[in-house]
Amino acid sequence: MTTPSGHEFDHPVVAKGPSILIRRKVRADAEDDYRWRSDPENARYDGETALQQSFETFLQQVEAELAFGQPEMEFFAITNDSGRHLGNVMYYHADSYLGEAEFGLTLGEDADRGHGFGTEAAVLFMRFLWQNYPFRRVYLHALAWNERAIRCFRRAGFNEATRIMRNGEPFVRMEASREWWLLWDGEGRFAAYA
Repeated sequence: MTTPSGHEFDHPVVAKGPSILIRRKVRADAEDDYRWRSDPENARYDGETALQQSFETFLQQVEAELAFGQPEMEFFAITNDSGRHLGNVMYYHADSYLGEAEFGLTLGEDADRGHGFGTEAAVLFMRFLWQNYPFRRVYLHALAWNERAIRCFRRAGFNEATRIMRNGEPFVRMEASREWWLLWDGEGRFAAYA
């Protein structure tokens, strides 16, 4: 498949909204991912420390994940219509017995934050998850100081469940259940992202 900008992708688009696409990850995403994850400010938004490993080591890990996958997690790229990589969305810690998974979303460039891309990506990805995976509940952990992210996730159908501490940082745990989310979607709550 070739995007309008001429980029070759081996993996299909899994969701399309008015402003963004969500597609399967490809090797070419590794350069952006490494740059974003090596940046201390970006890592701070994920409650992590910046990557310290070499790009070559990081690329080997990415290639292994693309080749073999992992049953408890899957990563996707967020792009605009011209194919520019804006960030990533994923599920991880998937538990088939409990029927749940953890949700994650990151936008790589500060200039791309605050334009609604995060909310659109979250809604599109949740719709994709409910249609293609047997999860009954999806949860996330947002840093308590990141009000913009918390507002984004509320707009995308997540509700606050509790507050927790991780590595000395306060997080807000938010959850979405399949039944309520799909009901809200059917009632048109997320119609702007269809």
